[in-house]
Amino acid sequence: AQRQGTKDAARLAGLDVLRLLNEPTAAAIAYGLDSGQEGVIAVYDLGGGTFDISILRLSRGVFEVLATGGDSALGGDDFDHLLADYIREKAGIPDRSDNRVQRELLDTAIAAKIALSDADSVTVNVAGWQGEISREQFNELIAPLVKRTLLACRRALKDAGVEADEVLE
Repeated sequence: AQRQGTKDAARLAGLDVLRLLNEPTAAAIAYGLDSGQEGVIAVYDLGGGTFDISILRLSRGVFEVLATGGDSALGGDDFDHLLADYIREKAGIPDRSDNRVQRELLDTAIAAKIALSDADSVTVNVAGWQGEISREQFNELIAPLVKRTLLACRRALKDAGVEADEVLE
């Protein structure tokens, strides 16, 4: 329905729609135009609200989409909310009705997640509480979500008829 809506909107704007590409497929095409590489690639796209995986074969500058998949109910926002709940628990904040505190928790979680991309640990201050979160703690916290993305990757590989060790990138 969403893809059809996009096509309809494009037609209303006077555009002739030849084909719609999933975002990771489009990214792979853009990447492949410069890489000169041939073989099977996987594009893992964990966006804010969704996760998408595309398995493609590149041969002589031509992409063949072997399989696509993902999880439309899983994205980076889920990581943020999971970390915000973890911080809430550590800080002993029981009340979820205070919107200001909710926003502060979420903003703190997002900042911590970003900081943990480079740092081994981060100090967080929220609602009068200060604590430290390590990258190891964060990784343990998000492991079930990451596992969901990997399951979708395995399904896409199976649908493509490709083994993981065949993927170049």
